[in-house]
Amino acid sequence: MNSDNNSLASERKENNVNRWQIGEMANYFGISIQTLRYYDEIGLFKPQYRDSDSGYRYYSYKQIYPLANILFLRKQGYSLNEIKDYLKNVSMEGRLRNLRDQASQLDRDVIRLQSNSTALKNKIDFIESSDYKAKLNLIELVEMPTRDYVDIGSEQRLFPSELFYYFPTVVHYTPLKIEFGAYIMDKPSFLSFISFSPSVEEIIGQIRKIPAGKAYRSFYQGEYENINDKIILMRKYAERDGSEVSSVSVHYNIIDQFVAKNADEYITEIYLPVVKEQLD
Repeated sequence: MNSDNNSLASERKENNVNRWQIGEMANYFGISIQTLRYYDEIGLFKPQYRDSDSGYRYYSYKQIYPLANILFLRKQGYSLNEIKDYLKNVSMEGRLRNLRDQASQLDRDVIRLQSNSTALKNKIDFIESSDYKAKLNLIELVEMPTRDYVDIGSEQRLFPSELFYYFPTVVHYTPLKIEFGAYIMDKPSFLSFISFSPSVEEIIGQIRKIPAGKAYRSFYQGEYENINDKIILMRKYAERDGSEVSSVSVHYNIIDQFVAKNADEYITEIYLPVVKEQLD
């Protein structure tokens, strides 16, 4: 008799305390009611009870841990089908192995994000260290430093390249074509950045070097379509100096579409390498 009374009391407790409506369960986890209904529909997470009179479905308090596990797996990027299979078939050892794999992946993600952050900080430094404000209208003969860059190629190949979004753009203007590249400011951080790319070997094979040497240097402000006017002006300046310059000009995009609001705010640093200098 006591056993029956205890069973009845336990059932009443379950009915009154431990049965949760769908809205209560959704609020408890901060998810939508629609999400729980969909989980029920696909058989991933069903309410444990159904009221035969009202038709209402109720979750048991004991179901909060299975739901927490589902939401955890979703945060790790598992699809719903993968979660169904995981919950049905994976052993405790398998689940521990999964946690180790997830931890390792998060470690790799941290390194990747740090590499992305370093690349962006280098790009910011490239912009802020430029002397374009003081020398915007000046044409000067300078020693052009040696610089490494990745040869990306035509404009059609530029925009799909991830390097375009994280590294300053270097452009070679030739009489027949325009070739784009990504300026490598810091070799170690660059190699760390591309180490996550499936095309790392191809990228390394595309690294080129801009040789050091004398060059005429100036800045251009405005849309790229009109930059040739500044190049012509620089060539005339070199000609007056009696210097012969290369047919190829080297451009570094200082202020570009990622920083400027309007195209007339773009700033480009231009180098015209000297082929033959006037002897005194």
